[in-house]
Amino acid sequence: MPTGIRVSTDLYALLGVDPSVSGDDLARAFRARAKELHPDTSDDPDAAHKFNDLVAAYGVLSNHRTRREYDSGRGPARVRPPGAAPNGVRSGAPVSRPVAKPWSPRRAWTSIVLGALVALVGIGAAAVTWQLHQSDARRHARYRPVSATRVDNGEVMFVAANGRIVRTREPQQHGEGNGLGPTVKVRYDPADPTHVIVDANTLGRDITLAVVALKLIVGGVVFVVLGRRRLRTARAAQRPRAPTAAR
Repeated sequence: MPTGIRVSTDLYALLGVDPSVSGDDLARAFRARAKELHPDTSDDPDAAHKFNDLVAAYGVLSNHRTRREYDSGRGPARVRPPGAAPNGVRSGAPVSRPVAKPWSPRRAWTSIVLGALVALVGIGAAAVTWQLHQSDARRHARYRPVSATRVDNGEVMFVAANGRIVRTREPQQHGEGNGLGPTVKVRYDPADPTHVIVDANTLGRDITLAVVALKLIVGGVVFVVLGRRRLRTARAAQRPRAPTAAR
């Protein structure tokens, strides 16, 4: 049967490696030693015990946490053989797990209120995104496209449909811009050719805003549903139980 390694045993010496060995070199050393000490291939009568010690030592040193604990004391902690139960727990006994603390009604209501607010913000963001999309669509339908030439002082110049030469300030680029070349694609208002906008595709902007709005709505709904469930659980736990009838 596998036995624990003696307290005085140096795990690094057992594997034949230096304490500064890397994880890959440690694994290679373990495989080499395992081939030498495996009971099926070794003539040593103590091969089974040595092999079990080797496996236990590698189990400690191959894990970053347990290796760090071992290095801090270099051997005072007893090594647990593979498959053994943790300290203080009988072999085969069920291991108790921490039970999640139930939510209080106040915490449940906080989740519901915050979730509702987040969902409302998402709905507002969706409405703003739709309004921006509609506004851009209307302006693009009413304004006329033209290729303008960039001139000094941040201005552009183009020829309107009526033959008028227009020089005006270059509009700010929104969405997917036109770059920084000598020309820029713009749209001008036929009623006032000096009023121009960039002829840019805003689809990327609209999709990004729509995704953000959708995440806010879904996240808010999840918090509301979770809060309502926990609130029902908390209220049920606070209800007085009916007394059990005496036999």
